[in-house]
Amino acid sequence: MFITIEGIDGSGKSTQAKRLAQWLEDFTGHETICTFEPGGWDGGKSLRDFILGSSGYCAQSELLLFLADRSEHVSRVILPALKAGHNVICERWNDSTLAYQSGGHELNVSDAERIIAACNFPEPNIKILLDIEPETAFSRIASRTPDKFEAEGLKLMKKVSEFYRSRAGEYAVIDCNNLNEEEVFAALTSKLEVYICQSR
Repeated sequence: MFITIEGIDGSGKSTQAKRLAQWLEDFTGHETICTFEPGGWDGGKSLRDFILGSSGYCAQSELLLFLADRSEHVSRVILPALKAGHNVICERWNDSTLAYQSGGHELNVSDAERIIAACNFPEPNIKILLDIEPETAFSRIASRTPDKFEAEGLKLMKKVSEFYRSRAGEYAVIDCNNLNEEEVFAALTSKLEVYICQSR
């Protein structure tokens, strides 16, 4: 299985992805790889640091940088794992690119979708959206050193959140508002268990 986890910064993607990897391995009996974007491949840290640390380039350049990173990620990590019969859980995927570069930075959505489609990246079996109010998410990340996107603050978070919510029908949505970590995890595994059982 290929599973992607989406959501604005501070929604809990990293925490839930790590927990989900062990659960999925136990539930399916298949080794599970947990990875992330950008930079989730050997040698990807330098590109990740550049993408998240640099500013001043346009939304189209952002798009192309993320797609270059994704191309290496697919080639080096994701496709080899899937071909070996492993599960893959990835924090962020094409949806993040659309949400941030189109929803947040107003790159034409159709143009972005066309460029992404041309890359022929693998499609997830299921896409999970951790939905949370931007104000709550922003308060969670306030104490850490922000990357270039987090530094744009609540305004960008709201635009990205609105974009995700406009496409909610494409995701298994977990409403994280008013839930603690354990409750979010329980909701997440419940949805996945149903999906996996129905797919068999």
